[in-house]
Amino acid sequence: MAEDEELPLADTLALGKLAYLRQRSLSNPRYRDANYVRLHVTPGYLRWSRPSVFDPHLESVQRSLATFERLAKRHDPEATHAWRAVLAAVDLLLAEGRHRTGHRIRPRRI
Repeated sequence: MAEDEELPLADTLALGKLAYLRQRSLSNPRYRDANYVRLHVTPGYLRWSRPSVFDPHLESVQRSLATFERLAKRHDPEATHAWRAVLAAVDLLLAEGRHRTGHRIRPRRI
């Protein structure tokens, strides 16, 4: 994407909604709802543009969610570390959004 191009509106709105989720719910260390996070990174729910410049980051979040769910179902103590990896992947996605827009992503409740 060229420097002077803006993100599609769908991506801008989805990033804002994801930032809202990260700020409000995911900042709580006891909150671990992988299904709700998956809704925010699945293109069908939040209408990310297709194809999106964020597809590699969205896939990374989805992979880390799958790892977390697998460990959580087995009650593996490593699930805590896997959840931190989910949060890190979400943070990387938001950081890429900041990089591409050139400013902080405003959390939006839509």
